[in-house]
Amino acid sequence: MHHVVSATTNPAKIQAILQAFNEIFGEGSCHIESVAVESGVPEQPFGSEETRAGARNRVANARLAQPEADFWVAIEAGIDEGSTFSWVVIESRQQRGEARSATLPLPEAIL
Repeated sequence: MHHVVSATTNPAKIQAILQAFNEIFGEGSCHIESVAVESGVPEQPFGSEETRAGARNRVANARLAQPEADFWVAIEAGIDEGSTFSWVVIESRQQRGEARSATLPLPEAIL
């Protein structure tokens, strides 16, 4: 069973991570443990670079907190020019993958 550390305690993000790992490795093949770690960026990051840095920092801090895991995952949501998006960073012991989500417009009431 793969030990996956989620660098967030947000239930929606944990569920998304679990669903993704189940699709890749099969249902019940992963144990997800969540840890509360700092992102090193503002609570609401602005811009792609700041948001990606937050995800990278969370993964690095999760690795320090749980070094025995097989995977470390962070999902950091950001805002840029009236839209929202996320950066996802996944690391194993051998490699790192990073991806940015689609960009979705935010309603004026939120801005």
